[in-house]
Amino acid sequence: MHLLYVHGLGGSLRAQPEIEAVFLPAGFRVVRIPVPYHDNPLALFGRLATLTFADLCLWIHEGAERLIRTAQLFAPEEYAVIGDSLGGFISVVAAERDSRISHCVLLACSGDICDAATRLHRLNRALALVVGRFAPGDGEDLKTAARKATSGESSSQREFELVDTLRPDRLSCLRNLLILGDKRDPVAPEVVCLGFAQRVRNATVRMVYNERRHHPIGKDALERYALPFLRDQPVPPVLMVPSKRRMLAGIEKLLIALLKALRRRSRGPNWPVP
Repeated sequence: MHLLYVHGLGGSLRAQPEIEAVFLPAGFRVVRIPVPYHDNPLALFGRLATLTFADLCLWIHEGAERLIRTAQLFAPEEYAVIGDSLGGFISVVAAERDSRISHCVLLACSGDICDAATRLHRLNRALALVVGRFAPGDGEDLKTAARKATSGESSSQREFELVDTLRPDRLSCLRNLLILGDKRDPVAPEVVCLGFAQRVRNATVRMVYNERRHHPIGKDALERYALPFLRDQPVPPVLMVPSKRRMLAGIEKLLIALLKALRRRSRGPNWPVP
């Protein structure tokens, strides 16, 4: 089976080599889809600096159309899509349009475009300073337009309708959906991922990290959860592994406690310990 992979915001065709490392040995043929405006750093910066909600919707729309056109060249039969962050929205929009997409995997992506747009500034400080900084001043800002779009009141409603992933008729086109993420991802938190998945007939959510940040899904998680999903096998429950940062912090605390205990023992019970 062909597997079309779409990278995230700021990524490239070389992003996440774990995709090939996991899926090529399993027999999948991987095709990478470039996200629009990512072939030139200056073009991407300009796009982000002038970004409006309408632009974001058209960006996703263009990416989904590119994915489907590429699939027509490389995957004449059924195929699967896997998208990371922004690439996840492109993937799910494509899956709602192309009935040949049998499986859709979202990495660090909730599937809810409006909710993600209101949280985009939380991705990192640099992005918060750049996004929409030089957008036209007479229109709604990105967050306001995204909030209004859910009730049909945004000035960008026409563009949003192109990619509205929450429409029941489009949700019914999703055949198999898997969401992998971080419980406290500031852009795609667990509650939003679960809310989107509940609208899909055959959806599975596995929040495989708990690190309070927006980050790639690693090789181990892809092997444990995505691989069986794509093979139509049961997706195992989450095996929560502490992050390296928390493990190192725990080891550091343990060593400090042991050091203090040794000092007390060597200096006597009445010796003050700093």
